[in-house]
Amino acid sequence: MASYRERCIHSRQGGRLASTTTADIDELVAGLKDRPRVVLHFHGGLIDDTLGFATAERLTPVYEAAGAEPVFFVWSSGLLETLRGNLPQILNESVFRTLLNRVTRYATGTVFREPGQRALGAVTTPSPRAVAAELAQVRAGQEPYARLTAPPEVPALNEYEQRQIATELSADAELAQRTREIVNSVMPQDGPAPTPTEPVAAARDIIGGRAAAATLMSPDVVADLAERAATGERALVSTALMVRKTVRVVAAVVGRFRQRNDHGLYPTVVEEILREFYVANVGAAIWDAMKRQTADTFTGGDDEVRAGRYFLDRFAELLAGGTRPQVTVVGHSAGAVFIGNLLDDLVRRRAADDDPLPADFRLRDVVLLAPACTVAQLAPVVRRQSELFDRLRMFTMTDRAERADHLVPFLYPRSLLYFISGVLERGPSRQPAVTPIAGMQHWYLDTAALGPDSDDLRGYLRADPARTVWSPGDGGPGLSAGARSHIAFDDDPQVLESVAAMLAD
Repeated sequence: MASYRERCIHSRQGGRLASTTTADIDELVAGLKDRPRVVLHFHGGLIDDTLGFATAERLTPVYEAAGAEPVFFVWSSGLLETLRGNLPQILNESVFRTLLNRVTRYATGTVFREPGQRALGAVTTPSPRAVAAELAQVRAGQEPYARLTAPPEVPALNEYEQRQIATELSADAELAQRTREIVNSVMPQDGPAPTPTEPVAAARDIIGGRAAAATLMSPDVVADLAERAATGERALVSTALMVRKTVRVVAAVVGRFRQRNDHGLYPTVVEEILREFYVANVGAAIWDAMKRQTADTFTGGDDEVRAGRYFLDRFAELLAGGTRPQVTVVGHSAGAVFIGNLLDDLVRRRAADDDPLPADFRLRDVVLLAPACTVAQLAPVVRRQSELFDRLRMFTMTDRAERADHLVPFLYPRSLLYFISGVLERGPSRQPAVTPIAGMQHWYLDTAALGPDSDDLRGYLRADPARTVWSPGDGGPGLSAGARSHIAFDDDPQVLESVAAMLAD
């Protein structure tokens, strides 16, 4: 009987082999010969290699007891370290707290104003002290402004209102002081006046993910602030850029309420500040690189061996030789992105005349655990069910549980999937854009989430109640889950019992 390490395919950046060799994969695939059931397991993107191997060790007896031979794809993203290290620090920065107060103040006065107030020609806002008192509730575990309900129609922030906000922020002494602190941390304190290029170079010199001693703002933002300050008197640092960007955040928050893709006032304000000022240091680049890695492992444009592609080459040969096991793929969190790329490669292989993959090969089950893939990534998969797999089942949290699973306790009162949707994902133009995530019930129940992908995926899931298991919930064998946090799904007894029941039926 193979040990759990011998069942692992360990990859690194670009999907290249890490500690696993081609000989290891050859031996692993040979051990699948004449096995009735095979499980390909893809862990989530929050864990490193060590925890990936620990997951394999923990789940090997679970899959074996269900009569299946497991294969684990082990990889590492570094996302968890970034989120744990940077997010609490960012959310406690003095400049972030100042921005949070100002954006919340103007967003509240715009989104939740009483009917007729707009006609008065001014943005009516609560006082900074009142906003500070409300925001202080987060330290007690309460979500600020959670009681507020946006009106059915939220007008966009018009140009006059944006100018009014900009005028008030330009006279804001605290915002100006925060700007000076950032600029002073990257500009020389003594000696001759710096040239315009020096602060830019200093701001881009990231050490440990930091662009300036005073902040974890994106290096490009700090560089722009420093370059602007270098053109004038040090004591009279202009806050024009900071003001302009802050107004843009207010407009973005209002726009999300207008488009009905907000996550509540406080979380939405946090998300939009992070996207405008901090996106380089909140894991967005790591998230993008991680998704590329899950695709590169099946493709690769050079002669270097790619882990996923090499495994499927050998596995396709095994299938062509007469071994035809029932194959189930299980993906937790970002593992769902991995599965989407695997299915894309199966489609490619079907179309290739020289690929040994049998034309009638289909997966038995696709099991998604709190999937972090986008709706746009999963919709094409379910459209091709007839040629790719027999059954899909998604285990994921109810929105109530999702909102209670705080990514950063006392600071960001939403789950990882909310954070991916609101901060990390990018739009078609590679610009940050709020993106529906397939594992979020918030999206599933949102009548404003329209379009072919949302319509098709929602319709597919609703067509068969057994395709979705909302956790926590008890739907009987194969349809139960008890997980109440994003990271718990591949360790929850009810989820594992449900997966085992699917393998056995």
